Amino acid sequence: MKNILFNVTEIRIEISFKSFDELRKTLSFYQRNNLYKINIPCKNTLKKDFLLKSIEIAKEEFTNIDIIPHFSILHEFKRNMINTQDSLFNFMEAVKYYGCKHVLLVSGSQKRTSLDSVSALCMLKENSLFFNQDISFGVAFNPYLPPYLFDEEILRLEKKLQSGLVSSIWIQFGTDYKLLKSRIEILSRMRSATINKNPKISKISLFGSILIPSKQFLARFKYRPWKGVYCSNEFLESEEMAHKIITNLLKTYKQNEICPLIESCITTDEHLKKLSNIFNL
Repeated sequence: MKNILFNVTEIRIEISFKSFDELRKTLSFYQRNNLYKINIPCKNTLKKDFLLKSIEIAKEEFTNIDIIPHFSILHEFKRNMINTQDSLFNFMEAVKYYGCKHVLLVSGSQKRTSLDSVSALCMLKENSLFFNQDISFGVAFNPYLPPYLFDEEILRLEKKLQSGLVSSIWIQFGTDYKLLKSRIEILSRMRSATINKNPKISKISLFGSILIPSKQFLARFKYRPWKGVYCSNEFLESEEMAHKIITNLLKTYKQNEICPLIESCITTDEHLKKLSNIFNL
């Protein structure tokens, strides 16, 4: 009998769609397969009114599905800091009304000098609507950065945690699972210190991104790497090698109670079968 690293019903999946019909079709597929933990990202055309309406449809028409929406300051930026702050407040009020209890707040791949996730959390901290624990935030963290950038990443994470609004940390995808292990130790110490200092925070959950390798994905990434995503040459060498590295990454997640977030497209039985195979040792 095979060992199962994760059950597909326990993980989170980031949904991708370009229309409301596609959203409904994909969520219906998830519901049929008992996949109830879904993230709705904020990127490309999925933003602003389209994003909010999508969250409303998901919450009203698929009541059993647990939705975590994302808010990207880069993609939701509206001319200046004040307008964007207002947009964030309006977004939070809307998703709270729809029944969401958690939002992943990110700066985006290109940080704005006037507003980012650190300053946004500091601003939200002063608002009683968000500090009464009715709704909490997740924040991004990249453990794969080179040392001179990682030091800054740690300082930024400390500031985010100091807001008292953060109840989850979302780990960026990368392939150096040995480096990840050493930096999870740093992360664990920071989590413990934050919980000890703030009695209102009982738990800070960890989530980790996973990309399911395919020949097409590996070829595309070689040609046009994603900013801030560190994939080794060994990972990009072949689909077989990439799968071995993903297995080691998932083992690291399992050992450290990190819930996988699948960022690859999962919309067919074939996709789901491939995902299940990755979780089986």
